[in-house]
Amino acid sequence: MKAISSLRLTRRLLCLLGSSVLACSAFAQTWPTKPIKVILPFAAGGGGDTVMRPISQKLAEALGQQVVLENIPGAGGALGMRAAIRVPTDGHTFVMISNTHAIIETLQPNLGYVTLKDFVPVTYMASLPLVLVVNPNLPVKTTQELLAYDKQHPGKLNYASSGSGTIYHLVTEQFKYMTGSQMTHVPYKSSAVARTDVISGQVDLMIDGLATMKPFIESGRVRALGVGAATRHPHLPNVPPVADAVPGFNEDAWVGMMAPAGTPQVAVDRFSAEIGKLLANPEVRKLYADQGMGVQGSTPAAFGLTVKNDIDKWAYIIKTAKVKAD
Repeated sequence: MKAISSLRLTRRLLCLLGSSVLACSAFAQTWPTKPIKVILPFAAGGGGDTVMRPISQKLAEALGQQVVLENIPGAGGALGMRAAIRVPTDGHTFVMISNTHAIIETLQPNLGYVTLKDFVPVTYMASLPLVLVVNPNLPVKTTQELLAYDKQHPGKLNYASSGSGTIYHLVTEQFKYMTGSQMTHVPYKSSAVARTDVISGQVDLMIDGLATMKPFIESGRVRALGVGAATRHPHLPNVPPVADAVPGFNEDAWVGMMAPAGTPQVAVDRFSAEIGKLLANPEVRKLYADQGMGVQGSTPAAFGLTVKNDIDKWAYIIKTAKVKAD
């Protein structure tokens, strides 16, 4: 009797497993069944738009459904993440994240979510080089001269960022820590507003994305002192790395895609694969390269490791440099 009962239990489990496989297969074949929303937790015109908008139409064509982009900025990117966890986990909502989200995981302890618990990774998308710029009226032309000026005028310099806890805030705080400078942080609601005040001279300097700052560098409205990477960037061949004056400084920004926890894995895998195909397209790669960005897709697991490593890295820097949210 026990053998018969065990056999019946095994058969029942196999039937349930078979039903699950069939259900997953059916979901994979029909997904997506409605427009897909991608939440961009950044202000319009920022790095998220720069990366996502050029491929949204091609992505929609590949998936057979409209891809709707919705900007929900605020709280260093946390508002968009909170909005994403309130939607049904039916595979039709995704959210773009950046290393700002890895930073605020430590800097803002009451986010209302835990990144790697309440979200699942989808794919890495792009790296966005950074550049240190000053208002042209500031009498410095190199990073070394900036540091000398700061030493001669302690507490006089101020720097802009797109908000407390953003990547632009933390890389500048790291710069301060590594150089012992005494610049004052002036947080803004977006990079665009911060950039405007650097250009007008309301604020002295800023570390910003190269892609968005490049036109203002070329027009002479700001002066570039150094790029964030360890080597020169082909779009600014005459601008040395910040690392020439600050050994060990090597930072850029990145963006990738996540989905609310509970999103069907087949939707995650398909969305990741289709983005990866687009990022491998020579035409798309050239479009990004023309803006100074590097692009690469990844598996969900590989991107999850990137996010974890960055959370750990910035937690250490925040603790070591004693960075506080403004």
